[in-house]
Amino acid sequence: MLLLVLVGFGATGIVSGLHFRAEEVEYHRDRLLRKEQAIESHVAHELSRQAEVPLSTEALPELLSSELCAIAEIHGMDVALYAMDGSLLLGSNPALTDDGTFPMRLPEGIRNQRNEVLTIHPSADTLREIMIYSTEIANAEGLPLAIMVVPYTDGRSLPVEDEAFFRALAYLNIVLFLAAAYFAYLLSRSITRGLEAVGDAMRSTRSTADKKHVQWASKDEIGALIAEYNRMVDMTEEHAKALALAEKESAWKEMAQQVAHEIKNPLTPMRLMTQLHAMNADEHTPESIKVFAEGMLAQIDAMTQIAGDFSQFTRLPAHDRKAVSLRNLLKECHVAYPNASLLIPRDGDWTVLANEEQLLRVLNNLLNNAFESVPDGRKPLVSFGLRVEEGQAHLFVRDNGTGIPNDRREQIFEPKFTTKSRGTGLGLAIVKTIVESFQGRIWVEESTEIGTEFVFSLPLKG
Repeated sequence: MLLLVLVGFGATGIVSGLHFRAEEVEYHRDRLLRKEQAIESHVAHELSRQAEVPLSTEALPELLSSELCAIAEIHGMDVALYAMDGSLLLGSNPALTDDGTFPMRLPEGIRNQRNEVLTIHPSADTLREIMIYSTEIANAEGLPLAIMVVPYTDGRSLPVEDEAFFRALAYLNIVLFLAAAYFAYLLSRSITRGLEAVGDAMRSTRSTADKKHVQWASKDEIGALIAEYNRMVDMTEEHAKALALAEKESAWKEMAQQVAHEIKNPLTPMRLMTQLHAMNADEHTPESIKVFAEGMLAQIDAMTQIAGDFSQFTRLPAHDRKAVSLRNLLKECHVAYPNASLLIPRDGDWTVLANEEQLLRVLNNLLNNAFESVPDGRKPLVSFGLRVEEGQAHLFVRDNGTGIPNDRREQIFEPKFTTKSRGTGLGLAIVKTIVESFQGRIWVEESTEIGTEFVFSLPLKG
């Protein structure tokens, strides 16, 4: 907007300058014509007084030598007479001959365009322009005797009135520009203040649920924008609640389906065993009753494990954390798994802020998976231990099992994922939940066809 104001000011100055210039030229042209007519009449009058003397071009300098200067002084204009061939005969001011205003010989264009107002440049190194009027001086018989030239020097300096006008115009433009800049600032602030309010509201909150309404008093365009923003905040909050509810319902539906599926697996053989036991009731022996009872107990134990796994998965990690010695924890775990090798540094005692029971559950789950991953016919080589890196305790469990395919590594910590023929697939999901509750993380360091290494890290207590 300020650029348009400046362009408008410049265009106004240019148009005003061109207008005044055109008026000045027209004024000078009219004045020159009036002066030329008066001088021409005066010269004709002086020549008529010499009517008894035959007039000729050669006699003009002698006849008008004293009168030409008087005529120029009377009319306030210089004048020069040229022969018909363009050579200078007589001038009222020798200085104009020296500076080129009255050349020693008229240019061809001036001689051929008499009785007209012309504009010439006396020399290429000056900005001065000269308007001249050339007309013929004839004798009584009408024969041309000479060419009279009346010049009017038009300098490039502005008249006093024009200078005053342009000075006043410049002052007015400065005042208008400052006023426009001030109002432009106020207008831009009124626009950007609303946008900044919306931007601050969006930056100050991270989650959709925390976004608040933006207050705006006026009902202008920015007010309409902020009202639309507030409406979108309300809609987003409603959509977020609906989405959270839908996700929760979907999760419970999926969990219910998984629980039903897992419970149905042992129920099917239990039903078949019961039907078979009822059909052969007369043939039962103490040994067959014992086999039936052991089969039923095995299926009941499987259902108990399923219930325990789901109960553990849905229960949040305990918040009663305290200092746990990892050296003591690993030694206790080694007592339960004597067939696994314990690899820890000889010196040092590493303490983390966690729950000892849940950490033991993580190690038990990883060690059980390690032993179960070893195929039949291969001697299990399982090891676990600890190493310290950059203030983090890295606990690892290695095995020589069949490994995890690369395309399935991203899924191993998801609920329901399992590579076993039995189980709920919640073991590693529970492990991940427990580790992350202690500000740690778990990952697969290496997995090939001849073994896998799981690592989980915990921050050491300072």
